[in-house]
Amino acid sequence: MFKHFSTKELVFIAMMSASIFIINLISGSAIVGVTGIPMTSAFATAITMGLWILILIKVVPKVGAITLFLLIYSILEMPTTLGGAPGFWPKIPINVISGILGDLFLYLTKYRLWGLITGFIIIASVNLGTFAFFLWVLGLPGVDKLLPIIHIIIVVYAVLGSLGIVIGNVIWKRIKDKRIIQQISS
Repeated sequence: MFKHFSTKELVFIAMMSASIFIINLISGSAIVGVTGIPMTSAFATAITMGLWILILIKVVPKVGAITLFLLIYSILEMPTTLGGAPGFWPKIPINVISGILGDLFLYLTKYRLWGLITGFIIIASVNLGTFAFFLWVLGLPGVDKLLPIIHIIIVVYAVLGSLGIVIGNVIWKRIKDKRIIQQISS
């Protein structure tokens, strides 16, 4: 049930976290910079997050993979505007709890595609709502612009994230037999 991670798998998880961080930082920061509203980076990061998580769990289908992925990602996003203001410390526990819930949901649905999509929608909605709540409680700048549109952000994130999962599944079917994927998975 709970298998240990190999060094190759840990390196793969870390590389996936770092690569999505760079992509989301560039695209997400551009959107936040244009709108001036925290968390609007979700419009750009939803597709990439769905895609990366699908590839991650297909290559490393183990309990804890998503938690490690989101832990590394949230540590990297601490000094940036991703997930709120720079230095917004609740990024780490919110994402780690989301990762634990994601791992549990996927384990219970036996890593099926429908389980990933359903879990992504539910957990992402709770994740974004929690981020908005903490931003409001701490009174961070721009939260007054965020609260009227948070429901739109959540719905768009769920739809775009599901689209990212479907795109990731198409990509997975093309790369699953590649030698490098087989080496990481073995």
